[in-house]
Amino acid sequence: MKVMTMLVVVLTLTVLWSPLVGARDMSEMATVIKQPQVIPGGTSKRMDVVFAHTDHRGINCMHCHHNVGREGRYVACTTCHCIPGGRERLPISMFMAFHAKDNARSCVGCHSRMVEKSASRYGIKFRGCRPCHMSPASRKALDLAKNSK
Repeated sequence: MKVMTMLVVVLTLTVLWSPLVGARDMSEMATVIKQPQVIPGGTSKRMDVVFAHTDHRGINCMHCHHNVGREGRYVACTTCHCIPGGRERLPISMFMAFHAKDNARSCVGCHSRMVEKSASRYGIKFRGCRPCHMSPASRKALDLAKNSK
């Protein structure tokens, strides 16, 4: 009987507290996704990628964050894709996580599919390395140009 009572108490508290925990996580997540994330790309700052979640509205978070951490939160790409270096062609490598052309989860794969769907809309934006990899000065100039419009 004591075990049953304890179980009922634990379940009741879980139901009462779970919305509060989720709200905290959602609030935290909302703060994180508003700020561009810098993904280190190697020894040169030019290889770093500034990823803006806000530019990817409408895409389900699980498309990229296909693994969820222990606490039910999304984990950073580099948590699992941790093998550095452009020569590493393993699916778990950082390079392939972002550059695999035949994988819709990778940045290049997803953007390639977007160009296939609408070349007139996405063709110029998603060409070459520069849209993602650029020097801090070039990125600042691009941001200023965007903000002046």
